Amino acid sequence: MSEQEDDQLREIEQDPYLKRKVRLRAQVLRLPNRGSNMAAIASHTGRSTASIARDLDRWSERGIEGLADGAPPGNPPRITGEARRYMEGRLAEERTWNATQLAEAIEEEFSLSVTPEAVRQHLLSMGYSWKRTRYAPAKEPDAEEEMEARKELEELKKGPPRAGWC
Repeated sequence: MSEQEDDQLREIEQDPYLKRKVRLRAQVLRLPNRGSNMAAIASHTGRSTASIARDLDRWSERGIEGLADGAPPGNPPRITGEARRYMEGRLAEERTWNATQLAEAIEEEFSLSVTPEAVRQHLLSMGYSWKRTRYAPAKEPDAEEEMEARKELEELKKGPPRAGWC
């Protein structure tokens, strides 16, 4: 290990803003240069020799990048590229879609049960954003039809006609 790499590892080891595991790995990597063997390093750090061997292997393979934790494996995404293309096709239509409706359409098309939240996250990753929908008439209403509708509304507000006084 070069002196420059040792200096980098010392900075990482002493940086309080980094994760504890990363700082401990930096310490583990510096100790062999000071003449410590795996058993002594394991005793000093409280880690197993297998963990120390793994850290040393990661250092030789990836260098400084090997100190960081990898991404957890997790399950593969349920919405595949084919389903994403299907969603893009549906969103290109003239109608308005929401995440729940898209989830139902995916279930009908692919027999794949996904939550609206999963659909929403995929839409965000695809660059889509949305606003609440609201009713906006396509054209101005006919004046005569509007007048009839207002009269009908007033009659409905009054309620049904009551029986006469007895």
